[in-house]
Amino acid sequence: MSSETMQALIQTAYGEPSQVLKIITVPIPPFDESSSQLLLRVRAVSINPLDCMVVRGKLKIVWTDTMPAPMGYDVSGVVVKAGKGTGFKEGDAVYGLLNIRARGSIAEYCTVLAQNCALKPESLTHEEASCLPMVGTTAIQAFQRHSGPKETAFIPAGMGGVGSIMLQLAKPYAGFKRTITTASTAKVELVKQHIRDVDEVIDYKKTDQATAIPAHSCDFVLDQFGKPAQYVRYMRKPAPGSTGGKPSIISILHPPSAEKAQIGWETQVGFPLRVALNTMDWWTRIWIPAWIHYQGFAVLPSADDLKILSDLVVQGKLKPVIVQVFRLDQALEAITLAETKPAGKVVISIGD
Repeated sequence: MSSETMQALIQTAYGEPSQVLKIITVPIPPFDESSSQLLLRVRAVSINPLDCMVVRGKLKIVWTDTMPAPMGYDVSGVVVKAGKGTGFKEGDAVYGLLNIRARGSIAEYCTVLAQNCALKPESLTHEEASCLPMVGTTAIQAFQRHSGPKETAFIPAGMGGVGSIMLQLAKPYAGFKRTITTASTAKVELVKQHIRDVDEVIDYKKTDQATAIPAHSCDFVLDQFGKPAQYVRYMRKPAPGSTGGKPSIISILHPPSAEKAQIGWETQVGFPLRVALNTMDWWTRIWIPAWIHYQGFAVLPSADDLKILSDLVVQGKLKPVIVQVFRLDQALEAITLAETKPAGKVVISIGD
């Protein structure tokens, strides 16, 4: 391989990952030293559900990609070149999140906006750091949307990528006093092992969460399944005259309104899709009482949020959970495993 080329995972069409993803030799991304970007030597990336959704064409209604297209959003690596005024320099170990329309981290090199990166915590390996950008900023931004009481937070799917981070952040960052989560039978003990201060883990294979969680006992619920209205029964209704704010149902899967979608997806949506999004948002709100704060959102890259995560790592309050690490030439195996929703993040290690 020459100094101008690299190995990268490339999407050739929409479809099954095993059929449309290939590792091929491509040019190293061009770099403008007057830009606000960084050129990174990638050391590790983690797989997110968004990667698989993009490959299968589930977001074609929002935008279509020109094929072949690069893959990957999360990244941890070393700065090779830094644009002027970015605040970074060659040799810095950083981690970050690529914009939704500018993916390409599953490669030996990638470019990323400096404003989407932060210095990697020294206590984390590149493999561990690569697990945090998307799920970590999602967790931070979900909690930032809640301004009500902070007695109890219900965060389902405790061994999922977002769930495992939010459970760790709920008390030290968001200030909740008590946390509840769910897990399958095989994952219950893993949740308790990795997140030791979780207060209640419900085995949803054996117990109905609707009976395990008392009605009107939660102040915050994270919706990861696109059905926010099902959580209304758990929400604690504010007392008459209360000034403590509303309980919150925050969704990371149910489509947000057109205005919020365009912000999170970083793209303009056409009139038919705007109407559809606003209609879905209106219909959802019909089933959620006005005394509950409801919001759906899509995560945006944020260096400030990454710095918050770094501080929590340094304080010993946050640790990514990795289920398995693969090499770049095993990228298809990594994506296949990630789609099974394992107990932790799936990582691809690239280079030395």
